[in-house]
Amino acid sequence: MDSGILKLRVSAGEIGDIRYEEKRDGKSAEGSISTFNNKFPLYRNKILNLRDVEQGLENLRRLSSVKTDIQIIPSEEEGKSDLQIKWQQNKPIRFSIGIDDAGGKTTGKYQGNVALSFDNPLGLSDLFYVSYGRGLVHKTDLTDATGTETESGSRSYSVHYSVPVKKWLFSFNHNGHRYHEATEGYSVNYDYNGKQYQSSLAAERMLWRNRLHKTSVGMKLWTRQTYKYIDDAEIEVQRRRSAGWEAELRHRAYLNRWQLDGKLSYKRGTGMRQSMPAPEENGGDILPGTSRMKIITAGLDAAAPFILGKQQFFYATAIQAQWNKTPLVAQDKLSIGSRYTVRGFDGEQSLFGERGFYWQNTLTWYFHPNHQFYLGADYGRVSGESAQYVSGKQLMGAVVGFRGGHKVGGMFAYDLFAGKPLHKPKGFQTTNTVYGFNLNYSF
Repeated sequence: MDSGILKLRVSAGEIGDIRYEEKRDGKSAEGSISTFNNKFPLYRNKILNLRDVEQGLENLRRLSSVKTDIQIIPSEEEGKSDLQIKWQQNKPIRFSIGIDDAGGKTTGKYQGNVALSFDNPLGLSDLFYVSYGRGLVHKTDLTDATGTETESGSRSYSVHYSVPVKKWLFSFNHNGHRYHEATEGYSVNYDYNGKQYQSSLAAERMLWRNRLHKTSVGMKLWTRQTYKYIDDAEIEVQRRRSAGWEAELRHRAYLNRWQLDGKLSYKRGTGMRQSMPAPEENGGDILPGTSRMKIITAGLDAAAPFILGKQQFFYATAIQAQWNKTPLVAQDKLSIGSRYTVRGFDGEQSLFGERGFYWQNTLTWYFHPNHQFYLGADYGRVSGESAQYVSGKQLMGAVVGFRGGHKVGGMFAYDLFAGKPLHKPKGFQTTNTVYGFNLNYSF
């Protein structure tokens, strides 16, 4: 220092080793995490990037049964640092059973469901689950003059598997739905029934991230098949088989106390997987449609907590919009008027359109750490060629409810609500006050 010159040596910090300390249900569980380094986009003897460490932690923490912590400690080698990862998992296999009243009056207002999930089955921070649901009671069954009974009902299932690989997330989904509707005839009743299967294979990659922002892109291949029957005879002209791809851009930002999530996607139908032209392409329908659809969808969610007096509140708003570049079949149109779009309606009738949007707003009061009271107000509007044949194009509704959970062996969760239409088109059929519930127990 006597010379008045201060010399600094700057060297890039490299990764020495990545070590796991694994526990399951409080006991040592060496080997629970695969030696295949798919969780962290990091390599030994490469420069240590904190954003890559964050990505690896997200890959580990994506499983609800896993708790992780990471320490960066000096390595035995000069100029390098080791990653010491503490990994703990409790009860990797979970079972849940639930009931709700989200079904239709014909095929079963009350729906029961069971699900089995397995966290980290291959040691890759992967997730596998299967679920099954069916209509329970409150459905339409008919008996004709000969004493023959025709029953209504529905059942569904789904399968999911996903695994992270460094900055990638790969996933597979498949679901099926089967329904029966008892239809009254002149002398005998008919079983109008159908089934639908959907599958998708998706890949999503994190493009860029910093402390407050992260951006990812994704690509999905999908297929969809639909069959309809009267009794056991297939209505072949209504058979549908379509397939295609979907590209998606996602961005998350943290601005002060707000969390913002934006999404933009483009869906395209193609001729792969032996896709068939839609029945509407034959020209016999009033409304055209195609299996080679081009659909643009966009979504923006925003949420923030705040304190009023000594009470904790949470406000969330979400808007979803759809545009079409081709005629659309009914399955691809935007539908509003259910508890998942514009709340306050019973879901027995909906407004459809090729284009449109819906906007949900929810204010939640945490009057107890495990229980909440909430108010909601939603608005939706549809447009396009289909909307020209209805008396109105917009819906507005409100909802009030309680939701929360309580630990009783496993976890019991509930959602009880009442809703009311605030605006609907003339002739739109719905009850004046809607009541609903969703009960679930997992262990």
